[in-house]
Amino acid sequence: MPYIYNPHQRGKWSMMSSKSTESKNPSRKSGPLSRASRFFYTKSNLVTALLATSVFAGYLVLFLTRQGKAFEVANSSVKSLGTSLGFGQAEILAFLAERSDQMINAYINFNQVWDSLFGLIYGVMYVVWVSILFKPYSQKVGILNLLPFGQVLFDWLENFALATLSKQYLADGTISSSTALLASTSSTIKWIFSLLVYGVMLVGIIMRIVGALKRRSQR
Repeated sequence: MPYIYNPHQRGKWSMMSSKSTESKNPSRKSGPLSRASRFFYTKSNLVTALLATSVFAGYLVLFLTRQGKAFEVANSSVKSLGTSLGFGQAEILAFLAERSDQMINAYINFNQVWDSLFGLIYGVMYVVWVSILFKPYSQKVGILNLLPFGQVLFDWLENFALATLSKQYLADGTISSSTALLASTSSTIKWIFSLLVYGVMLVGIIMRIVGALKRRSQR
């Protein structure tokens, strides 16, 4: 434990408590979420945002869309499950029933690999943009810039549940109602987070515009 010399008490040393040391360095006591939040606030700028957006667009066009064609069915009654705001057990069965085993295996791979990686890509992109918009207000809003990772988390849960249901269907032609509910609920929450992220970004843009107008009027 550190000591400091007390000039009012000659020849004596007073002990500085670790508590007072930590109070001067509050960042040492912060958790992993706070550290991650500060990292993105510090590193995010227009260049990284444009780079992240380019990676997002390139991955979507060159990889994700191409991989999705492996299980695409023309004039399908249910073209996709993850793009809807929740879905029922009947919709899942209809989706799987009109696809071959090979196509269902491609769908499993899509959920486990390609779509899961896509979640990480768009999550980082949104975090960078939110970090840029709210950087001047980071002390007030805290870890708000990590909100997009909530969408990623429930996207991954949805992908896991859909892959599990697909494997079960291939094995015995049935699906678990509880796993189907998990997939549907995760999809709904994922899109709620998506709306929240867009709302936060809109607020951030408005705050930046208002701040810029105030600074201009004060000159």
